[in-house]
Amino acid sequence: MATNLSIEADVPAHVPPKLVWEHDIDAFARELDDPFVAISRLHDGPELIWARGGSRGQPAWVPTRYALIEEVFMDADRFMSGDSNDASQLLGVDWRLNPLEIDPPAHRAYRQILQPWFQPSAINTLEPMVRSVARELLDAVEAKGRCEFIEDFASLFPSYIFLALMGLPREMLPQFLAWEDAFMRAPTMAERVGAARAIKDYLEDYAEARRSDPRDDLVTAILTAKIDGRPLDTGEIMGMLMVLYLGGLDTVMSSLGWYFRHLADDQALQARLRADPAQIPGAVDDLLRAFGVTGTRRTVTRDMDFHGVTLKAGDWILVPTYLASRDPAAYADPHRIDPARKGRNLTLATGVHNCLGIHLAKREIKVVLEEWLSRFIHIRVPEGETVRWHTDGVWGVNHLPLTWDAA
Repeated sequence: MATNLSIEADVPAHVPPKLVWEHDIDAFARELDDPFVAISRLHDGPELIWARGGSRGQPAWVPTRYALIEEVFMDADRFMSGDSNDASQLLGVDWRLNPLEIDPPAHRAYRQILQPWFQPSAINTLEPMVRSVARELLDAVEAKGRCEFIEDFASLFPSYIFLALMGLPREMLPQFLAWEDAFMRAPTMAERVGAARAIKDYLEDYAEARRSDPRDDLVTAILTAKIDGRPLDTGEIMGMLMVLYLGGLDTVMSSLGWYFRHLADDQALQARLRADPAQIPGAVDDLLRAFGVTGTRRTVTRDMDFHGVTLKAGDWILVPTYLASRDPAAYADPHRIDPARKGRNLTLATGVHNCLGIHLAKREIKVVLEEWLSRFIHIRVPEGETVRWHTDGVWGVNHLPLTWDAA
């Protein structure tokens, strides 16, 4: 049974009792050995529930099926992103994560500032650097015959690429990751606030220093950008830097942990991809599909009937990619990774707020699979070792010991 919550919040009058779910999403996902299988139990119930612990432990509507989750993503008019994250509240500032928390029509102008750095042609230019980073990290562990995948690879690989894009120093990465983890998952509000302010203070100082030291990188592009002929103000700049920081240091790292946890248990898939590397792009797509790691929220903008359920303006509604990922109404045999599977997924969102870094993320994952599978066979968790993971914030793997045989 799901864990009952101690949150004492009244159920709003417009919520039908049959849709009230007196539990917490994150705790429910931790009840089984695989959180993606655990959360998929919600597919057996209503397509929309009101969860006592739906968004960071607070009540929210939770659509449980792919079709409804896609509809929320696609409709920025009825479901706005303006307070989808609580960074602004933690920081005590009046700016928002930019463009993540900015809806149309303003959204487009901000997104166009960043888009050139993440379009496919730009990612093609980056690939040699991406592959070089992967090989550098594999060179460091190959002779050992084993590694702790998160510490030795997954936390470093996408982070080094992000740091290069931003012109940030590698030697600061341990501190950056510590701030990121505390902001996302610290047990107390004071710790979260402290981490958020530390990130903000660092980025403010960094932006100020870079104004007098422009370079050919993303930070300079933001600092010198204009909208309708005017430069960005401080809040607009900080919102962009903060959203890049939070996205660049966590999402791919978290995803890679799940992918390699799965590969370590699926020797047949390893052998299939190693024997036919042309299937790796398909595997990237289906790994992305199967391992949605985010559950951001939207705010209902007006009273409405949504699939027979009354929603009120101001209600929170979750957009859980981990539920869309495994919906059997959208995917046959959803818990199986199939490189030949066709179809779209919502893991990196859709609509106006689809992930800006989708092409970079897919290229990074492709390179990682190619490099690991070409060097090593029988990648596995050593006997007697355990894997640890979390479902608070962005779902991720904390500890993944791996060993292998030389190819």
